This record gives sequence, C-alpha cells and structure tokens, in this order.
Amino acid sequence: MNTNSKWMTQLSTPLFTKCLPLVGTILAGLSFASSASAVTLSNGSLEVMIRDDNGAIDALIFDKKSFFRSDFFNPGNPVSDFGFQNGANPATFTRNTTTGVTQQPVTVAKDGDSVVVTGTYTGGGATVNFKRTYSLVDELNALLVKTDLINQGSAVDFRYFDTFDPDQGIDQRHGFETFNDVFTLETAAGIAKVGQATELGGLTVILGSLDTNTTVGADLGLSINNGFELNNFLNTPSDPNGTFADVGIHIGGKDVLLAVGDTASFEYIQGYGTSVAAAQAEFKSAAAATVPEPPPLLGLLAMGSFFVFTASGAMTGREMEGNKVLESQLLPKVRDRVDDNAIG
Repeated sequence: MNTNSKWMTQLSTPLFTKCLPLVGTILAGLSFASSASAVTLSNGSLEVMIRDDNGAIDALIFDKKSFFRSDFFNPGNPVSDFGFQNGANPATFTRNTTTGVTQQPVTVAKDGDSVVVTGTYTGGGATVNFKRTYSLVDELNALLVKTDLINQGSAVDFRYFDTFDPDQGIDQRHGFETFNDVFTLETAAGIAKVGQATELGGLTVILGSLDTNTTVGADLGLSINNGFELNNFLNTPSDPNGTFADVGIHIGGKDVLLAVGDTASFEYIQGYGTSVAAAQAEFKSAAAATVPEPPPLLGLLAMGSFFVFTASGAMTGREMEGNKVLESQLLPKVRDRVDDNAIG
C-alpha cells in the first residue's frame, strides 16, 4: 500500500504539479526511513538499523553493494514491528512499531556485534522481563532475532509476534507486490516453519524458526495492530500459496506457559538473497550455524539435572520451558550417541 503522504505534504501544490513525473521517479527508489536515531548492524551487504527509542527495526537494506539496493520494509506501508500479549486477552496487547508507536517501554543498547532491547512486560498484571537480541549471522546475509524471558510475577500465558510488510520491489521499480508462501523447510539443523516473499526481480526474504511452537502466516492485513488480529493470526494463520500480492508476513507463538521464576527463549532467522534459492541457502546456513552441536558424551553424563540415564541405557530429558528446539533437535542426536556407545 502506497503511503507516501508524509513526503507529499512537504511539496507545494504548484511545484508538485509541475514536477510530478520527476518526483514519481525519485520517490520510487527512495527508502522511507523514520526520523528516529538508530543503532546499526552491517556486514557490508546487509544493513539493519534498530530504533533506539523502541527497539523496532527502523530500516533493513539488502544488496547494499549493488546500485539497486533495496529497503525491504520501509517503502509503501512501513511495517517491521514486534509485540507481546498475556494469553488471549486483547486488552493486554502491546506493540512497538517502525513508525514510532511505543506501547512497551524499552532500553536499547549496542553490545559487541549485537543490539540488545530490554524491558518488562506488565500486561494483565504480568511481570515478565525480556531481552530481545538482534545479531547478524557471521559471513551470511541473515539476521538472528532472539528473545529471552524471565517471569518475575504471577503465572502467565505469554504470546509474542513480529510482523512485516515486504516491499523490496519498490527500489527495483517492480511495485509493491511479492510472491508469498508459507511452508516447512528442511535444514541440517531440523525442520523450520517459514514464510517467504519474493519480488518480480527475485529479491527474497525468508523468515522462520526451528521452534515447534512457531506460527507463521501471510495475509492482506499487512500488519498486526491489535490483540484481536494477533489472536486471529495465532489461531488461524493464512498461507497465500505463492499468490502475487501486497501481503504482510507474521511470525510468533502462543501457549508459552510461565510460572513464577520460569525462564524461556525463542528465536527466528531472517535470510536474504537475490533469488529464492540464494535466500533459502542463507537461511539454511544460518540455521546450522545458530543451533549448537550436542556436547561430548562425558559432558552429558555430568548434566544430571537435565538428562536421566536408565539402567538399560535409554535416556529421557526434562523439557526446558520454551525451548522446543532443544527437545526436538538435540535429544534425538544424543539418544543416537547413547545407543552407539551401548551404555548399560
């Protein structure tokens, strides 16, 4: 959706009328960054700017070394937002947006090669401390977004989301529409749920997670603006099945049950490429790089608080709250190693 009105109001009517063709050409290739200060991560090709007032992505530019670099989420309707909710109660919904809406107070700081956003979610009487960390994956055009939670108050059913409107085709003179799809992608680290958006020239973003609690959807809503829309997305996510349209992509999760003192974490990856194949390759490599290898067998034997070995050599693991990736991806590998070593 084209919402360039904030630029148009700066032009007088006579000047705008006289220079309309020229203005249209210029606007088509501009990135519409907000006026907020930002903390920047960059590998030379992928540049991510995080608003220092609310922690939302301010701008994300890919193929920066190319003349036709693209701002993925600012052109048109600027959407690269995140937020939280306590259970299914829309009254507890909060969101921080790329345009400056700040319903969740945060502190933003650079920490080495990462940007860290911290705060305390208090919706519905909750007291959940969170740390949201943005990091570029080494030597890849991929962004890792990880959120750590500590519940300091009463029990909470935590819900979370990120929402985007990919419009990378604007800087390529290809319009607002993208080919959009939601599917599962096999990686060396496991099966990921992903959403993908590709403009006519091939520039692609793919975002998703190995976490089995992840929900991914894409629809004409473009963004998640309130708790009712969040509940609809989490309960009945949409899959455009490759439709070419101006569509928003959302990722999130629900049923993160936190008792007093409980901790949880979740993470997802954004991969970028000049083609579908290139973006998927970046995502797969990032997934493999961000999931740790199983520790040595002797180290596992020492971790009695987590792993329990029976006399027959079988092993069970107590699920870590909010960490489905560890349960579904790490434990099978460890079981195989236990069987191979025939512990009895």
